[in-house]
Amino acid sequence: LISRPAGLNRLPAMSKRAAKARLVPASAAPTATLVARLSRQDLERLLVRSVESGAVHRDDVLSLLPEAKQQAELPRLKHVGVSAARSGTGYFDDIDDDLLVKMILAKMPSDSRFVCAISTCKAWRSLRDAPELWSDIVVSSTGSLSRRGWGVMNGTHLLKLVAWLRNPGGVHSLSVEAGDSINPDAIKKALAAMPSLTSLSLSGKKITNAVLTHMAKQPAAKKLLRLSLDASGSVHAADALKLLEAAPNLTSLSLSSHLASDTSLMQLAAAAAAARGGGSPLLSELRLTRSFGGTCSWRCLSRLGDLFPELELLHVHNVSDNHYGDTCAASITAALARGAPFSVARLPRLRTLQIDELCGFTCNLGSDELESALGAVVAACPALQSLSVTHGAMWTGGSNPAPWQPLPTATRCLDELPASLEKLSLEQITLAPDALKACTLPRLRSLRLRDCGAETEMRTLAAELTEACPMLEEDKVQVHAYTGRRR
Repeated sequence: LISRPAGLNRLPAMSKRAAKARLVPASAAPTATLVARLSRQDLERLLVRSVESGAVHRDDVLSLLPEAKQQAELPRLKHVGVSAARSGTGYFDDIDDDLLVKMILAKMPSDSRFVCAISTCKAWRSLRDAPELWSDIVVSSTGSLSRRGWGVMNGTHLLKLVAWLRNPGGVHSLSVEAGDSINPDAIKKALAAMPSLTSLSLSGKKITNAVLTHMAKQPAAKKLLRLSLDASGSVHAADALKLLEAAPNLTSLSLSSHLASDTSLMQLAAAAAAARGGGSPLLSELRLTRSFGGTCSWRCLSRLGDLFPELELLHVHNVSDNHYGDTCAASITAALARGAPFSVARLPRLRTLQIDELCGFTCNLGSDELESALGAVVAACPALQSLSVTHGAMWTGGSNPAPWQPLPTATRCLDELPASLEKLSLEQITLAPDALKACTLPRLRSLRLRDCGAETEMRTLAAELTEACPMLEEDKVQVHAYTGRRR
């Protein structure tokens, strides 16, 4: 948040009226105020002592309660629903299965549902036949997903779970964090047993090329609408492409960056268009996540609008042409040398854009390259509502560190920010004093600037933008001064 300068953080001198108020004894407060300050436990103890001592009559207490709550035991709740599927389960006997399953248990984590079905009394075993409880399965080898899933599991546990399910074909969403414990054979058998999957998430070292090739041959591949692959570096882009081509109806895709080459995305778009008789791919969400050595090139980013014109959300971990060279935007540098501006295919439906890194591992982006690239990206997104761009910082450690390159400066590249923008976050990009003055942002509601220059300049820039944007409140503005953070 925009905070007052350090000199203004001191408390003002206490006024005479405030000083006089502090001298008023607590006993002068009204009784109602004192009672309101007591905790419920203290109030209950006070009332019990008052009734037992005779200061308060018992009849006065009873008069404040409805007749149904004046007895020693409360009455049983009335039956809800058309029939009781359980007996001997206390108050749960009175709740119909439809209400219990759809309104209560279906909203619980899947491991808690499993406990209700097998680790309680026999009257609850009928929950095994409720398809609403077992349509979403989350498993993890490390327990990192245990709050949503089944706790720590291995391959044997996964197969036992699949065998326990009354109807594995009713599972529509499966998430497997394989780690080192859930072996590929168990994963393949589980995938083969679930032909109705529409959402699939696979991650961990045990997600191998064989697993992806096997899934590509399953009937569920054509039904997939959401797919997330966070595989290790041993998985080849060619094998991932087999699965992507077999899933032409995807609307949401999350890929490790090393699997998302220019060629694989082009072939994915071509396969999706062919499956739809020449129509545009349906993909509306694309996430290219972090992976060792994996980046999205500027050439690839510039073509996404042509490949996937329906994109509404784009999240890219790193955009660079050469992650380990002296320059991380060789294609842009070459275009500028030829006098040709860098261009990006239009993304007319894009609402959310997030880029986590623009730098390479051993180099920062130059100011000229930033102006050309970021300006082209902004101009290509006329309906943008949320923009988050972080430049990052090059590595300067090791036995032979590379010389530090300054962070790039943004001057005119943000001039064409669309009027639809509601949220703006910039980090580790030096902003010129007038970098945002040309913007007209009537809907902007949130602003975050971190490591974007000197503190005084950033606070001045933020204050000017707050004044110019009618919907931007001061409590929605965050400014963090430049700290010179490096890797």
